[in-house]
Amino acid sequence: MNITSLEIAQATMDMFFCLFCLIMFVSIKANNPKQKSMRMFVRLFLIATVLYFGEALAYIFRGNLGPFNILVTRIANLMVFAMYIAMANIYVRYVSSVFVEKGAEVSGNSVKIANIFSCINIFIVVVNLFYPWMYYFDEANYYHRNNSWYVYTLILLVVIFIGAGMAIKYRKYLEKRSFISMMLFSFIPIIATVVQFFIYGYSITNLGLGIGLFVMFATYMYDWSHNVDEHTNMINDSRFDAAIMFIIMLLSMSVSIMTCVNVIHQVTKENSEIQSRTIAQMVSAKIENEFIKPITVSQTISSDIDIRTYIEGKTREEAESVKDDMTNRLVSIGNEFGYKMVFVVSDKTRAYYTYNGISRYLDVENDSHDIWYKDYLDSGKRYTVNVDTDEDNNGSLSVFINYGIIDTNGDILGACGVGVDMNDLVDKLARFEEEYNIKIYLVNHDGLIQVDTDVSSIETGYLDNSYFGNISDDDFYYQLSENGCYMTKYLEGFDGYLVIRDNNPVKLDVNKIILPIVLIFIAGVLIMAISFVIISMREKKAKDAYNRRYEASIKDELTGLYNRRGFEVDCEIIKKNNNLIEYVLIMMDLNGLKAANDNIGHEAGDELIIGASKCMDNAFSGLGRTYRIGGDEFVALLRGTREEAQDAVKTFDYLIENFQGNLISELSVSKGVVVCSEHIELNFEEIKAMADKLMYADKDEYYRRTGKDRRRV
Repeated sequence: MNITSLEIAQATMDMFFCLFCLIMFVSIKANNPKQKSMRMFVRLFLIATVLYFGEALAYIFRGNLGPFNILVTRIANLMVFAMYIAMANIYVRYVSSVFVEKGAEVSGNSVKIANIFSCINIFIVVVNLFYPWMYYFDEANYYHRNNSWYVYTLILLVVIFIGAGMAIKYRKYLEKRSFISMMLFSFIPIIATVVQFFIYGYSITNLGLGIGLFVMFATYMYDWSHNVDEHTNMINDSRFDAAIMFIIMLLSMSVSIMTCVNVIHQVTKENSEIQSRTIAQMVSAKIENEFIKPITVSQTISSDIDIRTYIEGKTREEAESVKDDMTNRLVSIGNEFGYKMVFVVSDKTRAYYTYNGISRYLDVENDSHDIWYKDYLDSGKRYTVNVDTDEDNNGSLSVFINYGIIDTNGDILGACGVGVDMNDLVDKLARFEEEYNIKIYLVNHDGLIQVDTDVSSIETGYLDNSYFGNISDDDFYYQLSENGCYMTKYLEGFDGYLVIRDNNPVKLDVNKIILPIVLIFIAGVLIMAISFVIISMREKKAKDAYNRRYEASIKDELTGLYNRRGFEVDCEIIKKNNNLIEYVLIMMDLNGLKAANDNIGHEAGDELIIGASKCMDNAFSGLGRTYRIGGDEFVALLRGTREEAQDAVKTFDYLIENFQGNLISELSVSKGVVVCSEHIELNFEEIKAMADKLMYADKDEYYRRTGKDRRRV
């Protein structure tokens, strides 16, 4: 299995975000969220965990063949696209739930529309399993987009925009910090996805999503740490610190691994380039040697005195008379040097001499098969090279050396040369390719392939001229591409370019590089996990001890109810959360405590207080908390509607009326009840003042009704 540095970097990033989202999911889930919005929030991190894990697998296994690698790649990509759909849909549900819980009248149409678009994307993904209209895999098991990918992505963006639009519409219900967090979570992935349209090969979308999730979690942690009471804040400090330490260490490990891999990759790349150049030099020398002999033989033919005599000054009639002598001479040269094709062309008569005598008379103006001779004359060079069929050898494909025959005055007498059988040359290139695991091309100045082991591409295929457009005459031009590296050199003997492609120059062996790194990473995670467990165990002991101390500090020793300090802590929470309207406030005061203490004794007074507190706890505990804030002063904070509060008060009144004590025969409690939602224009202090006023009015009515002396009760 092979993997590039880009794939390593992407997989490392994905695994970091995967572990980050998993830790966040566990941390938030541990708080046992009850609200629907928080349940949606938790699901975002769970879905993201699966998404990043799938993306990491996709990058690790892509480009590798075999049934297992292909299966993993397909499943991983399916996971990614399915989780994208779930992520966008859950985000809309999360936003909707937040504002519903804040009291906004949110229409369900937005969620319904998001569901419809999500179903369309599900359809696209499912159909792609049978018809690759969204994405497909090539023969090398590499992922590629298809046309419907853009449709899928646009629909995904629409769903996210629905969530963002809801946040903008109901922003007045959110604190500025929370609103900004929602916007960043929406628009960072949106911007990243738009960039993804134009960048291929690296998951910009997932990077943006990870940043958005980090912002959301940071906001959650801030709100959590500032909205809980002192007790909760203190007992969670160590756990929060441990989680932050875990994330920092995880990030450090990831960065270290990426740095290590990049260094390894850079060294591998440099060594690979040196090795590739060395191979290219050896192959180049061997191929150049293949052209030295035919050029030398062609030069020898051009200098042959007999051949010059046979063509110099001859008419067509005279050419016919010497064809047998010319044929015998060409056969002799061919046998001497081992060539099946030896030819001479007379410039004056255009007679084309081969082993078969005068094969034909060239017609360079009208016969395209003879255009090579005109090209030679126009080139101004002593010799040229061209690929053509050899009509005198059953039309076999050959590489011809065309060498000029020049008289003593420097005038052209004709041309001569030999034909190198293409099959022989291809066989030699095939041996080089197999031996060095490379691909070899010989191309002309236009990039037209002249020699290739794939014979079908000869004289039909072209190479991108970027592979040989900036080379020097004395060295290889090295260029890295997705398909490997290309090394190009001008071959003077061939009068064209040698192009060598080293197929996998900078690939790293996963088994040699990734496996040790993964093992180190896993070991590090295990060490951090063990450390986290140890910290949690120590924190639990500290928590239990602190719980006992804290409970004692906020509980009334006599009644077991919460005391004034507990009441003040809860009031601060209500103020910070700005959710006063959800509460009903009841101020209460005992009647007759002073008389009981004076006439019967303090034991009777304590019985009066304890009895009243039990009635309060039994009546109100289902809706909230009851506090003893003074000697005979009590407060109840109930979360619910007016009707629910009235039912609780009726229960309380019934319990008071039916109270039977050992020293006290009856109980009487004055009350002031305020439904906060009916007085949204008032702050908390004003609400308490109103409840206090109502309680004293009730106490006045008690004195008027009973005729008791207020100073004595």
